[in-house]
Amino acid sequence: MAETQSFVDGAAGVIRFTRPEARNALTDTMLSETRAAMERWELDSSIAAVVLTGDKIAFCAGGDVKGTASSDMAAFDKYRYRHNQSVWHEFMRFLARYTKPVIAAVEGYAVGGGLELALRCDFIVGSETAKLGMTEARLGLFPILGGAWSLASAVGERKARELAFTGRRVGADEALALGLLNHVTPAGGAVSKAVEIAGEIAASAPLSVMAVKQAINRSGHQTFDQALTESGDLSALLMFSEDRKEGLDAFLEKRKPEFKGE
Repeated sequence: MAETQSFVDGAAGVIRFTRPEARNALTDTMLSETRAAMERWELDSSIAAVVLTGDKIAFCAGGDVKGTASSDMAAFDKYRYRHNQSVWHEFMRFLARYTKPVIAAVEGYAVGGGLELALRCDFIVGSETAKLGMTEARLGLFPILGGAWSLASAVGERKARELAFTGRRVGADEALALGLLNHVTPAGGAVSKAVEIAGEIAASAPLSVMAVKQAINRSGHQTFDQALTESGDLSALLMFSEDRKEGLDAFLEKRKPEFKGE
């Protein structure tokens, strides 16, 4: 049985996790299905952004420890598998390399691995029901999907320490103030807001969005001088695109540009 539902809504490719009986806990199957849909959409010029979401109860309530190929392995074999073959780790690497914007739309719980997944999206839209938490320490576990790094990157080291050490869940308003959420909507409105933003992204030149995403992704380990040099290189590459000419022509002619991603 499929563990996700994928569909197109305007300029957004939407992937909905469909394991309500487990609050959408992560499994190998769920992430494999999500990756397959995202790979199709990465080459589809009609899709400007991808939206990941769950249901009204939970975006994702962590990892299903029985839903991975390593669940029955001995400890050291499990380590080797996670290091080299884990579907979960490979999905997170895939997500980090994805060229189009990815938006998490959160209703209800995004805790443990669910929060780790949401943090690796480009940004998060949450409804007023959202509850976010890095809760692994309360269970004697570790945020295995790079969550300590992602949380510190999102809110700063000092706040990340408090949240990860205590496992405290934060509501939507606090998450917005911390910078974990970009927007807060009424209950049930997270996906609609994410799709709306995807439509706004679709009005921008796809190659420019791709280049800017890569520049932001690399910014954490660059000096400003390195970023300045790379910015010049990326800008020079865009000079050969048809979209650059179209954008400038449309500006001068006071019309809406028609970008093609070329």
